[in-house]
Amino acid sequence: MNNSLACPNCNHEIELTELMRTQVASQIRGELDVETTKLRRQLEDQQNEVALQRESLEKQRDTLAEQIRQRVDEQRLSLLAEANQKAAAAVAVEMADRDAQLKELAETLNTARTNELELRKQQRQLQSEKEALTLEVARQLDAERNKIVEETKLQSDEEHQLKQAEKDKTISEMAVKLKELQRKTEQGSQQLQGEVQELALEDLLRTLFPVDSIDPVAKGVHGGDATQRVYDTSGLCCGEMLWESKRTKNWSNAWLAKARDDQRAARAGCVVIVTEVLPPGIRSFGLIDGVWVCNWSSVAGLATALRVGLVELGKSKLAVQGQNEKMELVYNYLAGREFQQRVEGVVEAFVTMQTDLESERRSMQRIWSKREKQLQRALLNTAGLYGDLQGIIGTSMPTIEGLAAPAIEYSEVSVHQASAKPLTNPPLV
Repeated sequence: MNNSLACPNCNHEIELTELMRTQVASQIRGELDVETTKLRRQLEDQQNEVALQRESLEKQRDTLAEQIRQRVDEQRLSLLAEANQKAAAAVAVEMADRDAQLKELAETLNTARTNELELRKQQRQLQSEKEALTLEVARQLDAERNKIVEETKLQSDEEHQLKQAEKDKTISEMAVKLKELQRKTEQGSQQLQGEVQELALEDLLRTLFPVDSIDPVAKGVHGGDATQRVYDTSGLCCGEMLWESKRTKNWSNAWLAKARDDQRAARAGCVVIVTEVLPPGIRSFGLIDGVWVCNWSSVAGLATALRVGLVELGKSKLAVQGQNEKMELVYNYLAGREFQQRVEGVVEAFVTMQTDLESERRSMQRIWSKREKQLQRALLNTAGLYGDLQGIIGTSMPTIEGLAAPAIEYSEVSVHQASAKPLTNPPLV
């Protein structure tokens, strides 16, 4: 090993001692330590600046997210308030309509009760007249019988036989007349009761369905007792319902055939028989051989259900009949200027919203890209400086946490490039 050093001026050999080598090495190491401390402080300052910038970006991102959430909440609350107002208005209208219907039904019920009381009063009067007539006929028969008995006692046997024959004939004629009077009385009472129920039925239908046409069938005309022409809210006739009123003591199956004949003759959609005495197996209402049968208490519900069916059927027929015309109208609308203007208005609104959104996105992207480039440049320079010093000092260079390759989050490639960068200064031997 050469322990001498040649002078560059006179080429004189100067012998180097161990002390001189120690002093030179100590001086160089001190200078390197100062430089390393300075670089470490610069690196820490740059790391602090990067952390502050990262925190600022996170705050801006949180602020933007909070603004977006507030806008969404405001729009959602506005939509909820508007929906609640519309729902409240719809419920108020529905409740008002329900109250009106209940009031109308109450008035109808009171009218029916009044009619029933009047009818019962007439029935009692007819019963009283019938009993009085029967009593009067019985008294006349007794008087005639007593008169004949007295006369026969005074006459001879021949006359007695003749008078007896005349008496028997008179009694038989009086009995026939009595039965005829009873039949006429009962027939008049039943006819009156039937007419009263027919009128009550017509009044009930007019009250329940004021938009429909309730027409009574004249006496002696082949058909039912009343015809109901069903109209919808637009005034379209959706069909007819034929009503037959029966108020007798017994049910007759012959009514069904007559009702079907009347339905075919009137071309009605359905026929209903309202009767006090229902057929076997029917409690309140039912369908028998294509004819609806019900009692008085089920008239309102059955009429409403049948009417809804006729209205829906009429709407279906109308929709099928006008299908081609509606398709032509839709085609003309789609091909017209009005539809084009509406679509253009919608598209312009969406385009404006999209343009504003893209503008905000580009602005934020530009700011984020600028900050990202700055961070990458600072990290790249810091990593390059650290690599240079590590190449100069060697393994004695302390490891700085955060500059290792796995710990760098933003630009891993840049750190590897900085680590592979050629050393500007050769290592000290």
